[in-house]
Amino acid sequence: MSDSAGSSDRAFVRAEGFLERFEQTAVKNRTRVATSAPLENLQAAALGHPDAFMRRRCLDFLDHYASDESATVFARALTDPVEPVRSVALHSIACERCRVGELCVSDVVPQLIKVLSGDPSVGMRHKAIPALLQLSVRDDRARQAVERAAREDSDELIRSVAEQALRGTHVRARKTYERSQKRSQRALPTPGGTGSKVWRG
Repeated sequence: MSDSAGSSDRAFVRAEGFLERFEQTAVKNRTRVATSAPLENLQAAALGHPDAFMRRRCLDFLDHYASDESATVFARALTDPVEPVRSVALHSIACERCRVGELCVSDVVPQLIKVLSGDPSVGMRHKAIPALLQLSVRDDRARQAVERAAREDSDELIRSVAEQALRGTHVRARKTYERSQKRSQRALPTPGGTGSKVWRG
């Protein structure tokens, strides 16, 4: 085993041990325990741990307790092969409530644009729309990216949601739109009848 591989393994073990202790701590005491977190180990595990669930746990901790120090980690995690991991990274990048310092919009917007324009998951692209529009008053590129998605995204629902969002409509969860679509399709007239159902009796 190479020194770098051994070092990574040790970092992963330390991250696992800390998170196990942290998660077993009473909620009222977690902030105190968080101050002793091995941040470098957690950041390494967030990007390189072989278990996607562990990567996600590390990102979630970093989001809540070391958001400012982990901005580059969140950006790199946006390319994780597992969507739930990328989803935590997307939230972590755009969330201002978890930060102590001011969000660097000029750094964050290009990262969100990459998600909206190139992530293979429609769910991820959907989540990028409200995040970008929230920042659009501070960076014109954010609104322009949503406008492109409204015209060019390969997914019809993404185009529709982006268009509605640009008009000021609140963006809901994708599953909400999908359920609405299914209801609309069921209400369409069926062949051989004028209603939404074909009665047999």
